[in-house]
Amino acid sequence: MKLAVIFPGIGYTNQKPLLYYSQKLAKTHGFDVVALDYTDFPSNAKGDKEKMKECFDIAWKQTCDQLSKVDFDKYTGEDDCIFFFSKSIGTIMAARYALENNILAGQIYYTPLAETYEYVQDGYGIAFHGTNDPWADNETIERLSLEKHIELVEIPDVNHSLELTDSVVDDIDFVADVIETVEGYISDYEG
Repeated sequence: MKLAVIFPGIGYTNQKPLLYYSQKLAKTHGFDVVALDYTDFPSNAKGDKEKMKECFDIAWKQTCDQLSKVDFDKYTGEDDCIFFFSKSIGTIMAARYALENNILAGQIYYTPLAETYEYVQDGYGIAFHGTNDPWADNETIERLSLEKHIELVEIPDVNHSLELTDSVVDDIDFVADVIETVEGYISDYEG
């Protein structure tokens, strides 16, 4: 039995490219897929500590509520595996949920925030970070990934959506490269 849980971002829903293709990839590898949805975030949260805290609290409550229906025990046998695919604020939720519920999941962190690493289980995951991400400082993400033994894939010049924003073809290529790397990570993990 294999389970993939998808943790979206505030504006980066499950229908955006990285998460859409992650779900598709998981299904082709025989995973059951649970895709979370987050709603009712305050607007203009970037740079506002109070609003960001409110976003974290909303996402955490919605994560716990939606995952309360999932029987993780049926995916913990010797040949079973669990993967958490997450984006932005979802990376915090995925790392925290795994840590607080003692779930050893392969973590795919798309554009993790510094706060994510407060919960990261040492050695469980791969992170993708754009070097032009206004939400996460490059040096901080590099240092925290190294400290937590998280493989870090840095993509030069791309933003928080892992896009260049002015080249659609390049953006599609980035998504393809990321998904190909994720497929290799999954295959190694399933091993």
